[in-house]
Amino acid sequence: MGRMRQFDKDKALAAAMYLFWARGYSATSIQDLEQATGLKRSSIYNTFGNKRSIFQKCLALYRLQVEELLTTIMAAAPTCREALARWLSAVIAMHFSEQTPGGCLMVLSVLEGGQHDEQTREMAAALFHQERDMVQARLQRGVAQGELPPDFDCRAGAGAIAAASSGIMVLAMANYPREALEEISHATLALLG
Repeated sequence: MGRMRQFDKDKALAAAMYLFWARGYSATSIQDLEQATGLKRSSIYNTFGNKRSIFQKCLALYRLQVEELLTTIMAAAPTCREALARWLSAVIAMHFSEQTPGGCLMVLSVLEGGQHDEQTREMAAALFHQERDMVQARLQRGVAQGELPPDFDCRAGAGAIAAASSGIMVLAMANYPREALEEISHATLALLG
């Protein structure tokens, strides 16, 4: 009996994620996934499931990567303002980076909303809530350390910053120049006082 071909499941999933990121869910076919991953259709189905299942696994991988980046930024910055400036800068850089297809996979997925089921929409919403909660925790730390006024509304501030980061992505997709996005970032940080 012939030996089964081995493949790196993580690499295949990352390749699928970048394909969905570049093309969107609806424009990505199973044949496209075969080409991107180097796997045969049967291997894709056996390993990842159907197209929606693959996409959801890609969203989970993307969410993990974004959470790791946000956690690193929030922990490493010496001040609350610097942490948030670095986060918004990373959001802008993601769009213009040659290492990414541009934009944010979650934002792109939300904008392609009619293509998705409730579970997929909940996965996207969970990332946005996680971002807001992490920003809120950093703002609360800023209040505790005296960087922000004691009466600063951390929840509302975090919601505004999370909305601004998503808005920056949408505007970037509409070909706003980088300088205009950076102005939005600076205006957002002005909310901190």
